[in-house]
Amino acid sequence: MPYVIDASVLMALLRREPGWETAEIRAEGATMSAVNASEALMRSVEKGFTEANVLLLIADRQIAVAPFDAELAVSTARLRPATKRLGLSFADRACIATALRLDATIVTADRAWAGLDLPCPVQLIR
Repeated sequence: MPYVIDASVLMALLRREPGWETAEIRAEGATMSAVNASEALMRSVEKGFTEANVLLLIADRQIAVAPFDAELAVSTARLRPATKRLGLSFADRACIATALRLDATIVTADRAWAGLDLPCPVQLIR
């Protein structure tokens, strides 16, 4: 089964945060929503990394960046009621919608996702 990673996985890799070893394995050849890639870039630059560092990490790990199209926009919006109580962001929902489209396992560092009842598996890196 393929993997879809969120921004927290990329951040764990960049910053060598707890769980980075698992993130390293799951990120290789994974897919990431363009929304999550944008979030990872923004957060990384805020933390002092360069945009080039993040883009190189994505390229080196052969992470595919999935376009955010009209169909994903609708799927992401439809996830709001099921995820609102856990406080998931728009980017989080975009990641879930991407995983559902690809019939993939979601990989994240966000423990709140473990409480979701999704039709796809969620794997925590820590």
